[in-house]
Amino acid sequence: MDNIFYDKYCLFSLYKLPAQLPPANITQGAAFLLESREYPLLIEHIHPVINENFKSGFRVASLKYNNHPKTDYSAYCEVVFNSQRKQLFRNDMMVDACTGSFVIVEVENGIDIGTICSCGHYACDKLKSQYRSALPRFSILRLPSLQDLEQFVKNSEDEENVIQKTKSLVQKHNLEMKVTNAEWQFDRQRLTIYFTAPQRIDFRELVRDLARTFRTRIELRQISTREEAKRLGGVGSCGREVCCNSLECDFCHVTLDHARTQQLSNNVAKLSGYCGRLKCCLLYEFDHYETEMKKYPPLNSLVELDDGKGRIVKTDVFRDLVYVQLESSPTYRIVSLIELNELFKLGRVKCHYTDNGKPHFKSEYDSDLEELKALED
Repeated sequence: MDNIFYDKYCLFSLYKLPAQLPPANITQGAAFLLESREYPLLIEHIHPVINENFKSGFRVASLKYNNHPKTDYSAYCEVVFNSQRKQLFRNDMMVDACTGSFVIVEVENGIDIGTICSCGHYACDKLKSQYRSALPRFSILRLPSLQDLEQFVKNSEDEENVIQKTKSLVQKHNLEMKVTNAEWQFDRQRLTIYFTAPQRIDFRELVRDLARTFRTRIELRQISTREEAKRLGGVGSCGREVCCNSLECDFCHVTLDHARTQQLSNNVAKLSGYCGRLKCCLLYEFDHYETEMKKYPPLNSLVELDDGKGRIVKTDVFRDLVYVQLESSPTYRIVSLIELNELFKLGRVKCHYTDNGKPHFKSEYDSDLEELKALED
């Protein structure tokens, strides 16, 4: 197989015109490629074209970096399209796979263009974990030509016009829906329009008007508020661009337990993003907190110090300290982890757990608890 890859490289460097015939002394591996009708593709597309708007791969839950910038010959590749949807494809033609490069892929009833977001062993891992080892139905066809990229730019520019016309038709039919973005299939055989809505909507009349307007197959797809935020982008409360838009990340399940483990208050304004759900960044340090908090007693545990009894009100896992509020005075005592372990051995620490075995967290925002539970995914 390595010989075939080398011969493929030779073909890229030797032949520039489709009409030029290969020399008589071409190697056996290259002849195999020519017999498999790959020769026209090899001589036309020499180098992958990188999508400058592509963000590096990133998985929120594990901070796993999925980027693979070097060219690879991967059996499977995951491709992300203009609307941020992803799909896994076979690489039967052994196209040069490089994260961030454009590729032409086959889809149902046509062809489409997308950007490789993972390849090599990263794509194989996703095949097992996210796609449950279901083999991809479609394959990557080739690398795009200059004409293909011009068509892609034209379709992208026309998508804004599609959004404006769709919004006017939504108002005409008096539908309670918010159009977020649109996506032309590369060959314009399908137009997908994404929207959010508080409930199910009968948009059959809208689809008929859209089909008459754009003269193609129309698909309306309802998305979640997280997906809407990812498509629209914006600036988070930290002052940086929201993670779901600035990084090519995968959404993960976020619950109040992630905030409680990090001893964050039940404050809706601080814990929720502008997507209306709990912030994805609650997962960034969760694994570290979950591991480190096992070294400490739960909050509200009773500690007997030399100057009186008190309760643990805060744990600093980065400096190995706990803050103990004395019952006899409003002051705090700072106790190191080493001192706390000594007190525990002497039986002067009594752990406090709730009925479900989890630590109890007191907060001045406990009234927001029910509202925060509604924001869980």
